[in-house]
Amino acid sequence: MPRATIPDRANVILDQARAIVLEKGYQHTTIAEIARRAGVGKGAVYLDFPSKEALLEALLVRSARALTQAVRDRVDSSAQPVSLSAVYRFGLEALLGDELMLACYLADDGALGGYLREKGPQRYRPRMEWLSDYVAELSRAGLLRADLDPAAASLVMSVFAVGLANASATVGALSGEQLSRAVESMAGLVAAGWEVGGDGDPAAAHRAHSRLLDLLADQIGEA
Repeated sequence: MPRATIPDRANVILDQARAIVLEKGYQHTTIAEIARRAGVGKGAVYLDFPSKEALLEALLVRSARALTQAVRDRVDSSAQPVSLSAVYRFGLEALLGDELMLACYLADDGALGGYLREKGPQRYRPRMEWLSDYVAELSRAGLLRADLDPAAASLVMSVFAVGLANASATVGALSGEQLSRAVESMAGLVAAGWEVGGDGDPAAAHRAHSRLLDLLADQIGEA
């Protein structure tokens, strides 16, 4: 007897694949187990995803889109000009809240089995450059110090994000509250050391936020 059709089959498959990758790691994840947990045949998985690699790509794209949209929603819903420290906090909070994106960001061998060592540079190097351009735009908009080095600032923020996310492996398990406090502290340092008083040019700042998020969305859409 043929299996009953599952509504939104692709997302059901992705949900189960995500759970298995986080539980066992990408290398130990099989299409057979994904199919079994999703309640479909292996052939149905291949109808939506031609390979295990394609399935992982789809998982990462789905999480990245959700993260980018979460930041955009918070920026767009603000009645006041949104500062660099606020956007940085929005992004880190969204990243820390998604286990798969966290593993992707850190190229975590336990979850992704070295997959990002091959795929990562072509995807993440451009983002460092975009962040540097974004900082420069916010400086021109009057929200950041005019003498701030955009490349150095983008590196500082990126290194902190990686270090924070990887801290548990070095110092032991950290609670969500501890991570949140660290994010707030870093955002406070950015605000105190880099940002200037006043609203600057709110329209230019919003264009800078939107341009960065659009670049991320376009890159994700190409995956």
